[in-house]
Amino acid sequence: MLKRCLPGTALLVLLVSCSSPPPPPPALPDGALLRIRSFMGMEESKAFPEEWVGAREVEVWFATNREQEGIYPASSTYFGKTRVDVSGERGVGSLPSRMAERVQVPLEDWKKQLGLSSEWGILVFTHGFNVRFDEALQRAAQLAYDLKFQGKVVLLSWPAGGNGGFLAQTLINRTYELNRKHALASIEPTVQVLRELASLWVPIQWMVHSMGHEVVLPALSRFAPEAGRVVVQELILNAPDFDPEEFVRILPALKSISGRVTLFCSDKDHAMTASKKVNHQERLGSCFRQEGVDVVNVSEVDDPGLTGLGHGYYASRSVLTDVRQVLFGIGAKQRVFIRKAQEGARSDYVLRR
Repeated sequence: MLKRCLPGTALLVLLVSCSSPPPPPPALPDGALLRIRSFMGMEESKAFPEEWVGAREVEVWFATNREQEGIYPASSTYFGKTRVDVSGERGVGSLPSRMAERVQVPLEDWKKQLGLSSEWGILVFTHGFNVRFDEALQRAAQLAYDLKFQGKVVLLSWPAGGNGGFLAQTLINRTYELNRKHALASIEPTVQVLRELASLWVPIQWMVHSMGHEVVLPALSRFAPEAGRVVVQELILNAPDFDPEEFVRILPALKSISGRVTLFCSDKDHAMTASKKVNHQERLGSCFRQEGVDVVNVSEVDDPGLTGLGHGYYASRSVLTDVRQVLFGIGAKQRVFIRKAQEGARSDYVLRR
């Protein structure tokens, strides 16, 4: 109750503040440069509390709509965690081999733990075509370890993989079509996960590979109007097996929900050549310059030659070195080993040898 009279304007402000719900937390900054500036002002032990220099157990949280075992969709999306033993003597980019049992976690507990993330926030990884669940978890741990990421690590997995039989491996198109069908069916479950992650109000960095873009990009586009703000600070696209025309159509929504979009591509990616034949159209991972997207051609550092695939560069030393700088918020022009592409090229930048 008011003890004394207040000026009319002050009284109105007070009454509105008493009757209205508290405002939501302020939107996270679009510019990731604020992160490196804040890190530079911290003591090293606070900015980098984990050393990541020897063997360690990496905790990986997951959200998925895939069966616990197998390659088909589950009846609903579920959440959980596991731990992966990663050796410091393992080569950069190679997968760890030992992993604890996967444990399902109630959604509210899952969110509570992720909400405790440090200034680094959350690194989300979404895999591509023909990837087993365990392999995807191991890859998420490898990326976190090799990047020395100081926040929480989340795998968003979808039903990918083949049945392992000789016929399925010989007729790879059959596996591809099955995986793509499952990817498209995973868009709405991914929107659900996005909604839960956005409610945490913590920084999110998202790395996507290959066919995983068929899941993540449409989900981000659909969720963008509902979010109405930047949710993903760094959206990092690697070898996207995605229609360039569709990308152009949804790009305004992607830019509205992402602080920055970085696209790693290669004009020597044989998987993109194969996908072009299957889809009868070009693929985004073959490099397409787009306004407002940093398009980086990595073919100089990952030339597959005649026998390689040139599709797994996202986990390599050269690309992860650049991704580390992206996570710090450093612009492409300022990052080491980046040069400007030639005029008329389909990329903005080239990652140098």
